[in-house]
Amino acid sequence: MSDSIGTRPDSTFRLRRRTPGSFVMVPCPKIGRSLRCQGQLERALAIVLAGCPVARQIQEQPMKIWYGWNESRQGTQIRLLEQEPKTRRDRTTGERYSYVVPDFLVSMLDGTYLLIEVKPSRKLATEVVQRKLAVAATLAANREWSFHVVTERELFRTPLVRNLSFVARYRLFAENPAISAQLLHQVTEEGIQFGKLIGNSSCELLSSKQHALHLLASEQLSFDPVLQELTNSSRVYPKSVISWDPFDLAWASSFYSMDGPIVWSANSPTTATLPKTQNST
Repeated sequence: MSDSIGTRPDSTFRLRRRTPGSFVMVPCPKIGRSLRCQGQLERALAIVLAGCPVARQIQEQPMKIWYGWNESRQGTQIRLLEQEPKTRRDRTTGERYSYVVPDFLVSMLDGTYLLIEVKPSRKLATEVVQRKLAVAATLAANREWSFHVVTERELFRTPLVRNLSFVARYRLFAENPAISAQLLHQVTEEGIQFGKLIGNSSCELLSSKQHALHLLASEQLSFDPVLQELTNSSRVYPKSVISWDPFDLAWASSFYSMDGPIVWSANSPTTATLPKTQNST
């Protein structure tokens, strides 16, 4: 695939002046740098992507998708463009031109790609947002990627973000290798309760807990952060025993269905129509 994430420069991020929200950096050891985000929703998603064991590479604001659009009796007709147009409107046809910058492109360990847009749920029904989502979904279909829209409903419906945020604080903890080795030795394939793991250590309880959290943050131990808060009763396992994908579990409904409001024009994944009878794109 010509759009390999690994070949993308790190300078693709642009601060969107019209988009409210603070500029945030989220450390992502798997790509060797921090993910640049704007706003707390993007930050929350970046935390999940950085901690997701099946995500291989992550690129924020990966591309500009230029498109043309026009209104007709059937609805809004969208056409992907191969390059940036010289003008923003065709005076002959009335077609207008603009672009979309998706929030994230993620390559997974199984070789699939996810194009992701983060939006507050209250904005999903607006005409402009619907059109932009349709453009991103059309490009994703053209490249055989899956397209996902993630809102606060997906991000904060489960304890996933809270768990990963808490554990991530201990990633740079200055561990004592002997204590870490003692904890790792206790963890079998069947798992062990977190409270029992830190209670069985020969060192002071606080230090044992800090080391155990560091092992989780550095993925030397694994746990399921999706279903419940990390407590003493939570089970932890050896490295890679527990694997999770939020788009298959907690966020399965966030997939932007190709059978939804978009109608592919002439069976082409480069053009689409948003029917007027629908309230989203």
